[in-house]
Amino acid sequence: MRKKITLAILAGAMAMMLVGCGNDQSGSTAGTAAQTEVQTVAATEAETAAKTEAETESKTEAKNDTEKEANPSPATEEAPLVGGWSSSESPVITEEIRNLVAKANQILTGAQYEPVALISKQVVAGFNYRLLCKVTATVPDAKTYYSVITLWEDPQGEASITDIIDTAIEAPSGEQLDGGITEAASPELTAEAKEAVTKAMETMTGMSYNPLALLGTQVVAGTNYIVFCEATATVPGAEAGYAIVTVCAGVDGSYSVVEVQDVKAAE
Repeated sequence: MRKKITLAILAGAMAMMLVGCGNDQSGSTAGTAAQTEVQTVAATEAETAAKTEAETESKTEAKNDTEKEANPSPATEEAPLVGGWSSSESPVITEEIRNLVAKANQILTGAQYEPVALISKQVVAGFNYRLLCKVTATVPDAKTYYSVITLWEDPQGEASITDIIDTAIEAPSGEQLDGGITEAASPELTAEAKEAVTKAMETMTGMSYNPLALLGTQVVAGTNYIVFCEATATVPGAEAGYAIVTVCAGVDGSYSVVEVQDVKAAE
């Protein structure tokens, strides 16, 4: 379209030059009339071409805007990614999750589950919650152990346990275990616990431990912290798992790993 406008302008210019030469030679009024006519035609063609180009650009922009509205960029979508697990911002068990676990317990036989920490969440047809729980068999004098479960909340608000990772790691059934281990009042990690895990892990190789929840403490020659962690081997493509790690913050300012109890590789 721009080529047409340019050609029209050039044609007008050439016509003006020719007419000018005619005027020099004859000085007749016919040359002036021809010049005026050529200028008028050139101006009309240029104006028409400009309007056509503007209309075309306007239609193209409108089409592009419509396509953007119909197919928004993934980077600007705010909807959660269906199927993806997302880490919990806080391990604290909310009243909503506690009620969901209570609903699931009503349809279970053989064991009862008590939620300890929220690990992660997944959007499905409803929601999946990955939880660290204390599990107690419904038999006399049963011991309590830790398990990692997947709790599904359906769109109607009902709940069921769809996956269980059992462990042989004993959990406190009261406020204190043998050896002076006190159960944490909240799974929220304290600054001291985070620092203890980070400093203690500096002496380890081959594995990386990300602290997720505080399970208990123990007063020794310093303080032991029992921490639920995400565990990942430091090799390319390694899958994350879980472990309960006990670290010691000594009175002399030293940090060390006391025990690592592997749970199981996460799915």
